[in-house]
Amino acid sequence: MRTSPTRLLGTGLLAALLASLCCIAPLLALIGGVTGAVSAFGWVEPFRPYLAGITVAVLALAWYQRLKAGKSAAACACEGEANPTFWKSNKFLLTVSCVALLLLAFPEYAGAFYRQQPVAKAASVQADFTQSVKLQVKGMTCAGCEAHVNQEIGKLAGVFSVSTSYEKGNAIIKYDSTKVEPMQILQAARKTGYTVAIENKKP
Repeated sequence: MRTSPTRLLGTGLLAALLASLCCIAPLLALIGGVTGAVSAFGWVEPFRPYLAGITVAVLALAWYQRLKAGKSAAACACEGEANPTFWKSNKFLLTVSCVALLLLAFPEYAGAFYRQQPVAKAASVQADFTQSVKLQVKGMTCAGCEAHVNQEIGKLAGVFSVSTSYEKGNAIIKYDSTKVEPMQILQAARKTGYTVAIENKKP
């Protein structure tokens, strides 16, 4: 029994959305102003490769069926398929395929959606006031999560630099101790919705 192309496209798009949900959720939460539940979507990350595979397989099958049907229609010169509706056209299939692939590739260009915060210059600050703090950040799954954390902490006056790694699960922040305190940095990081704690503090 052949599955309809429309159903295949829906399945492929849903799989692509689920595969990128852990990366898209922080951006959607930031746009909507609700960041508290972002880390709740971290459970999707282990299934991402399988969902990506399902997406590619389903789209490949949809294209195979569409092209095969097109050859059959051309062979029998069926007039009914000469002008298919947009929803049954190759343009619609191409549109859905592009959207699905963009969703799968989202972590690679997620940083483009986060504004880069101006970072203060440490040169004008005495060395005694320049300190660093290392935060443990649980729940990050991709580069988009890193950009989310960097942006929130970077908003604080007195922060020189923020270096976040989802692979290591931490963020290292250099700051001016006369303008901002570690607890303020911690509170800013927690606004992202991830589980954050101060790992250590170095002068």
